[in-house]
Amino acid sequence: MLESVSECRKCGKVVSFKEYEKSRFCPDCGTFLLHPRRPKCWIFQFNPAMYRWFDWIEEKRDWEQWLVSQHAREIHKRDKAAIWASGEKAGFYAIGEVETDPSRKPLNKEQEKYWVNSLDVYKFEEKSSVIIRYVKLFVDSPLLAKECLRDPLLRGMEILKQPQGTNFPLTIEQWNRILELINNKD
Repeated sequence: MLESVSECRKCGKVVSFKEYEKSRFCPDCGTFLLHPRRPKCWIFQFNPAMYRWFDWIEEKRDWEQWLVSQHAREIHKRDKAAIWASGEKAGFYAIGEVETDPSRKPLNKEQEKYWVNSLDVYKFEEKSSVIIRYVKLFVDSPLLAKECLRDPLLRGMEILKQPQGTNFPLTIEQWNRILELINNKD
């Protein structure tokens, strides 16, 4: 279940929905809190022919800078992220959490060498990006597109209908179904 949270504008304290219900004021500094926001769920897609994500992950990375080509105004810190590879073995390979709000910043130097064509790195200068921290990697046992197409809930995902792009929304129900299916693989 995705819990709604509110973040204090002044001190940054994160307040759960239960805490917010008790008091509309930050317990640390007393600032009036904005209404809690429920995290949204997103697919972040990469093309293995363009970006060597599997090599990046093999080096035991638990975070990564991701381009936000679509939905930059809707993606926020604490949103949930499912990592999707396109191509022959299309499917989900990891889940994580968005650690930063979208902003324009150059691609971090550690990641640059994983781009097949180094000229593609310029996209990070022109578009926003976020940092995603990985919660679970399942590279050896992915949830493949063919499995998603057989599932009544997942076959409606935008990425299966129109796979062009980097960022795709997921419903809460789709997110929970993905979690259920990958946990059943353990």
